[in-house]
Amino acid sequence: MVGSIGIALSGLTAQTRRLDASASNVANVRSTGAVPTADTTTAAGSAAAGSAGDRRAAYQPLAVAQTDANPGTRATFTPITPAYLQEYAPDDSAANADGMVAAPNVDLAKERVNQIAANRAYGANIAVVRTQDEMLTSLLDSKV
Repeated sequence: MVGSIGIALSGLTAQTRRLDASASNVANVRSTGAVPTADTTTAAGSAAAGSAGDRRAAYQPLAVAQTDANPGTRATFTPITPAYLQEYAPDDSAANADGMVAAPNVDLAKERVNQIAANRAYGANIAVVRTQDEMLTSLLDSKV
């Protein structure tokens, strides 16, 4: 019976990581950067914005991969690929000569769905912990 608490706690941890990744993605959705060149380095700064050395990279969005762990589950952060989409923003300091910047590949609707699913899974794991607690309390009370 106590094993179910460990499994539920690993589920709680996994859902916490899932919410952390989603919150980070939403918070950084407008964090643009320079478009990487063919050799995967970031391009020089924008000619339009006049900044010759702005080489900041776009935010790398994250997902969470869950794998089986005995007992329970293990959650690890994984990068979303492709990491960026090109976006026209000639006034951005990271824009290249064509006015393009690298914008994080974050789908806000998908992030909201992930948040709702993580919330529901978190609640289900809490219910398991509560039920286990009630069962142990009942078992101990009946033996007295």
